Amino acid sequence: MKNTIFFLLTALLLGACCKEYPELVPGQNFIPQEILEAIEANGHTIYNGYTPPALEGKYFMSPCVLVSSNFDDQFLPGKIFVNNTIEFSEFNAKDLTLKVSIAEGNLLVGVGYGSFISGEGNNFTVYVKVDAEDKQGHKLLQTEVYSGTLEPGGIRNLQRSLFMIDDKGDPNHDYIENGQGRLIIDQDGFSEKL
Repeated sequence: MKNTIFFLLTALLLGACCKEYPELVPGQNFIPQEILEAIEANGHTIYNGYTPPALEGKYFMSPCVLVSSNFDDQFLPGKIFVNNTIEFSEFNAKDLTLKVSIAEGNLLVGVGYGSFISGEGNNFTVYVKVDAEDKQGHKLLQTEVYSGTLEPGGIRNLQRSLFMIDDKGDPNHDYIENGQGRLIIDQDGFSEKL
């Protein structure tokens, strides 16, 4: 009975918190719940909480290896992708936001201004909003999600998921479906701070 009362009270408090401060609930401002669940079901570790580490600096993710895809992917697990350099900056502990810049090899592929962070202690998850437009002028909304454990000199067990949130109808059938994506890890388990 005590456990049931505690559970109900916790659920009510969390519900009240979510309604009062929706901007502090990881994933709720641009990632639908079903896509968050798809990301986690694909093997990505999500660290929830409101006291993440102050994540700043550039980190080198290499070798980048595909772990899993939740669609009929042309690439098999074990596929090695180009190295990534991920830069985290402008960390704001008050509203749990930060800026993320992503370079694949020597090519800057994106800057996420709508990024935010969750976690506790040294464990974190960063959610990056990616508004994209292709050469035909078609717009779409994707997310990149990063999780790991901040340690001296780098990040332990860095994961990177890339998921489609809204392909806006995909008129040319160029993209994966909404809710589909890939999980990539740093295979050696440690992403050095540059």
